[in-house]
Amino acid sequence: LLGLSLPALLQLASEDEAFDARCELLRALGGAWRTQGVLAMLRRALHGFGVPQRSLQIDFGERRLTNVLHLAELLQAASAQVEGEQALIRWLAQQIADAAAGQGGGDEQVLRLESDAELVKVVTVHKSKGLEYPLVFLPFPAQHRAVERRNTRAVRLVGADGQRRLILSPSTAQLAAADRERLREDLRLLYVALTRARHALWLGAAVLYAGKTCVWQRSAIGCLVSGTEPVPPAQIALDLQALADAGSGIALVVDDAEAPPPVTRCLPRAAPPALLPAPAYAAQFDRLWSVSSYSALVRDALPPAAAAPELPLRPLRDDEPAAAEPAPAATQPWHRFPRGAFAGNFLHDQLEWLADENFGLAASPTLQQALARRCQRQGWGARSDEVLAWLGRVCSTPLPALGASLDGITRSLPEMEFWFPSDGLRAGAVDALCHQHLLPGQGRPLLPERSLRGLFMGFADLVFEHQGRYWVLDYKSNALGAGDADYTQGAMQAALLGHRYDVQAALYLLALHRLLKSRLGAAYEPARQLGGAIFYFLRGVNSAGRGCCLVPPPLALIEALDAMLVATPDLAAGAQV
Repeated sequence: LLGLSLPALLQLASEDEAFDARCELLRALGGAWRTQGVLAMLRRALHGFGVPQRSLQIDFGERRLTNVLHLAELLQAASAQVEGEQALIRWLAQQIADAAAGQGGGDEQVLRLESDAELVKVVTVHKSKGLEYPLVFLPFPAQHRAVERRNTRAVRLVGADGQRRLILSPSTAQLAAADRERLREDLRLLYVALTRARHALWLGAAVLYAGKTCVWQRSAIGCLVSGTEPVPPAQIALDLQALADAGSGIALVVDDAEAPPPVTRCLPRAAPPALLPAPAYAAQFDRLWSVSSYSALVRDALPPAAAAPELPLRPLRDDEPAAAEPAPAATQPWHRFPRGAFAGNFLHDQLEWLADENFGLAASPTLQQALARRCQRQGWGARSDEVLAWLGRVCSTPLPALGASLDGITRSLPEMEFWFPSDGLRAGAVDALCHQHLLPGQGRPLLPERSLRGLFMGFADLVFEHQGRYWVLDYKSNALGAGDADYTQGAMQAALLGHRYDVQAALYLLALHRLLKSRLGAAYEPARQLGGAIFYFLRGVNSAGRGCCLVPPPLALIEALDAMLVATPDLAAGAQV
């Protein structure tokens, strides 16, 4: 099987197709199994090249097609155990080599029948319920298991109150009642069995004896034909004959022990009907639709013609480059701590966890011990003391914009995910609005012109409410200098513009504005309840401004951005913030 199935597939796929079509088939088999599975991709490829239709027109075509699908199932199962398509190809090559050497092979590789249309299926009456078969044979419908004292120790009966009870020592009357329940259930099952056939039903009827006593009437078929009273065997034959003579389409065949059994010759199977042609794909979809984010919007930003010399040539998508210079020698832990994206991601993770603990690090020895363990598990155990001192100061230092520290905030939501439709959102228009309303007159990199279609999504580090106002806070681990004096408002604003955090502030405030408008309805007053965006430069926690750079929420900017978004009907119901 393993040695012949794949060449058979290639032969079938190459009979009427050009070389590039065969290559396309191989690419489909090799490149897309990761996302859709080998079996699903193979079925698509086979139908795409019309292999099933052509295989039924050639000798042993159905045999080849069965082998190919069997091979695909084996590959699908193996794909869960190997990494990558190259490993899957090596697995297949090894299986072929083992088969050629007479090794390996198991029950899963036993050659399968190409069709089960001519097979005899043996199923129980219970399992056949709800199914249909062309021909049905019931060889032993009179078999039953009567409820008798010799084979029954306990019975379940329904009492006068309608409750079913277990009786451990049943009386003779209770045994008879249980046997009547058994007969009713056998009659229901017989009805199921008699109604499964589409064309014809063969029913075997034989007189059963318990010792020398005829028990035909205690079976479901006997009760149906002759009633519940005992009858002699001769009467059973008369009852069956009367049933056949009633004109109900029943033919009675009496088994003669001396006559040879009847033989029915197998007729050749007719040609299978032609497969329906695959429906043409006529769906239309927007090829420009995508999911965008702040990072995608500011990617590849260009310096303006008259940019300030201290601005970078392009904004960084991370707070700091991955290959940042090592931190200079300093006394404070926030200046000694390593720089770079890896360190920044670690700090963000700890602050996200502390937000769920209400930022109570400074006053909780339990949280301090838990943070030390987290540092140890994440490879920062040697700097756990620095992390404890730094984040303890971050959580307990009052923020100038609020007059309160993070551990004084009672209502917060870390890592708030938001989505809103971005149809109509153009980068140039967003850039112009940010130039006009956020730190106007100051240079910053220009956003590349692009139109967003689809959805805009993001994660706000922290959204919180304080004294009736709602804020967005974003942690920044940027290193602006070697000491606290380097974290002035001018330096933080320059970093904000250089990385285009002003665009991030505008879009995150828009998301918060839409959320509040949706949740609060007519009670929402943006001028009073929308606080603004705070960029918390963590390394400036001991500076005069406590590392906080506040971006106020210009309502004209937010309303202009909101008006740019065109809500399509399919998104308006559930996807908007």
